[in-house]
Amino acid sequence: MKALQVIYSFFLGLALATFVGIGMATFYPRPEANFDYPVEEKSPAEMEAYRAESEAYAAVLDTWSLNTSIVLLVLATVILVVALVLGERLVVLSNGMLMGGLFTLLYAVANSFSNSQNLLRFGVIAVALAVTIVVGWMKFRTGPSVEAADRVAATAGGPGDATLEGRVAELEERLESMRKALGD
Repeated sequence: MKALQVIYSFFLGLALATFVGIGMATFYPRPEANFDYPVEEKSPAEMEAYRAESEAYAAVLDTWSLNTSIVLLVLATVILVVALVLGERLVVLSNGMLMGGLFTLLYAVANSFSNSQNLLRFGVIAVALAVTIVVGWMKFRTGPSVEAADRVAATAGGPGDATLEGRVAELEERLESMRKALGD
């Protein structure tokens, strides 16, 4: 991959993660507190009211954090799956989307640390991990049936035989020209 393609893929990944983050902030903003911290001495009743408001806000914020991290994990998994499906046809875009999915996943994990509902968060990340592994396995596996079919075609003088001979001849030509260039 050329340097410009790597830079473009990295930039696309950052842009995609930023797009997802800003989208979350736009359509599901962080809840705002309806109270101020008392800066002057307050009565015990006023301090108790502040404490109750603070605890209620913490519960709302905890729910928001859980929901946000779940949505981000799902979006990151979808982005990674799309990138793996595009794979060989659009390599630069696929790499950029993989980086975007990775950055979004990192954002989701960082956001989930402020949440206290560990079991649900663990369940969501387990499903995301399973989906990513299954899609990656389906995409990158090379089973014995593929290798066996290539061997049968090559030994039987089938279509694999001619292409293999051409590729070997091309490699031999490259090696010869490299030997000449090095002066051996």
